[in-house]
Parts: sequence; C-alpha cells; structure tokens
Amino acid sequence: MCFGGAPKPDKKAMLYQQAADMERENQRIVAQNQQQERMDQQYAEQLAIQTAPPPPPPAESAATAAPALENAQATTPSGIRKGMGRRKLRTDVAGGTGGLSIPSV
Repeated sequence: MCFGGAPKPDKKAMLYQQAADMERENQRIVAQNQQQERMDQQYAEQLAIQTAPPPPPPAESAATAAPALENAQATTPSGIRKGMGRRKLRTDVAGGTGGLSIPSV
C-alpha cells in the first residue's frame, strides 16, 4: 500500500515561469511609460503652439507685386511672345522645330 499521493510539483519550473511572467510585466510597464512620455511631449508641443504669440505682420515691401522671374528678357513683349524657348523642349514636334509630325498609319 502506497499512500504517497500525487507527485509534488516542480518548484524550479514554477519559479522560472513566475520570473518570466514578471519580466513580461516589467517590459509592458516600460513600454507603457515610454508611450505616456511621448504623449506628454506631444501635449507640451501642442500647448506651446497654442499659446505662442501670433506672427508679426508682413513687411510693407510685401504689399507690392514683384515679378516672378528676374529675367528681364522674359518680361519684354518679345520675350513673352517668344515663350522662353519652350518649343525647343517639345517632344511631340519632330526635331523640336517644324510643323506637325503625323505618324503614318
């Protein structure tokens, strides 16, 4: 007659499992803290933007229109009529000059 009962649980395995569970919990807490720090930083940035003074008014010189191109030739009537050489850049015209190039069917 054997009255030993069930085998005793392995205490080392339980300790290893408990240590692994604690490590996972610590990693989760660290990740949660990092996320909270990022959120706090974003909040501080948004608050700084919200409470910042308005930008200064534009300068008086910005009230007048300035030419978009500094090239004086483009602002003359012949420069405007010329189209600043865009025809040279066209690819649908044979050789960049000449008339229409209709492909044969």
